[in-house]
Amino acid sequence: MMDRDHTVQISKKPSLRPVAIVVFTAKLMVASFLVAQASLLPASPVSEVYGLSR
Repeated sequence: MMDRDHTVQISKKPSLRPVAIVVFTAKLMVASFLVAQASLLPASPVSEVYGLSR
């Protein structure tokens, strides 16, 4: 039989969902920033060698 304090302690376990949402949003923002920066750069010889030219 479980006592009341033990069940309260289990129910107040911190959730990682808000942290995951913040991390996912930050990754999305960084990725969109990098794509925007790459689209502004002029085509370099290195990107043409690897077939990354636009």
